[in-house]
Amino acid sequence: MFSFLKKPYPYNSFSSKDILSNFLIGCFIAFFLIVFQPFGVPLWQTEYKTFKLIGFGFVSFICPLLFKLTSVVFLKKYNPEETWMVWKETLALLLVILFIAFGNLCYGNLIHINHFTIQELLLAMAATFLLAIFPITANVALKYNRFVMLNQKEAQLMEEEVLDFQQRLDTEIEDQTDKEEVLQKEERLVLIAENEKDILELKPEELLYIESADNYSNVIFLKNQQIAKQLIRGSLKRLESQISFPFIVRCHRSYIVNLKQVNHIKGNAQGYRIEFKTELSDTIPVSRNYSKSLFERLESLK
Repeated sequence: MFSFLKKPYPYNSFSSKDILSNFLIGCFIAFFLIVFQPFGVPLWQTEYKTFKLIGFGFVSFICPLLFKLTSVVFLKKYNPEETWMVWKETLALLLVILFIAFGNLCYGNLIHINHFTIQELLLAMAATFLLAIFPITANVALKYNRFVMLNQKEAQLMEEEVLDFQQRLDTEIEDQTDKEEVLQKEERLVLIAENEKDILELKPEELLYIESADNYSNVIFLKNQQIAKQLIRGSLKRLESQISFPFIVRCHRSYIVNLKQVNHIKGNAQGYRIEFKTELSDTIPVSRNYSKSLFERLESLK
């Protein structure tokens, strides 16, 4: 159970889909209250009851949006796309439900349907928590399994494409009449820092990956068959513009990878992760935003 809670989970930032989905939820809640009138609604002695019930739907629409916007701003510096887990998603959904309960309690007090007291607040939140914990947990588990199955299938397909590319490349080299001559004529990968003085030059097949590090980029490569690292002042975008080799590609907003060095691609709920042929323990992510362009690049290399 606890190991499942620590599994990676896709983090969704704020988008127009949130507005639409929360609007539909608000409409459903207003419709449910008006038609079925649960929680003693028929006993309310108040004017414009229908409009006031619609107000609960509006609160249920606004509260999740405010929570989402606040959490996106707060979590931005913590890179949630890389660190989000099942337990964080479950907790976030529970907090949304409790926030809605708090908002509806405030709204009920505003229209004089109930009284805002600590006791009523705790009862409302406890009831909401008990009602929501099981459907929320089931929803997270189902979504997790769906993302895992989808990404594992796509990761396997991507790995097949990469290994096919590597095999074709090896075959082309073996077909050359003079392999040493081919290697001597091979171009060099040259990465130049912002100051135009610091330069890293290496064979393109020696590069493993490049990682963004704020205003710097961390280059991980092979040097005399050993893993080496060098920090270069310059954005990932700047270094990407200096790379002309089609097998060195952007796979994430923070990573550039050398397809020649890929050994395995595995899928999880967040997307894919790349493992290398060397004994490098690091794995790097392939974001869904870049997976399409990566497939297109592999197709163009055929």
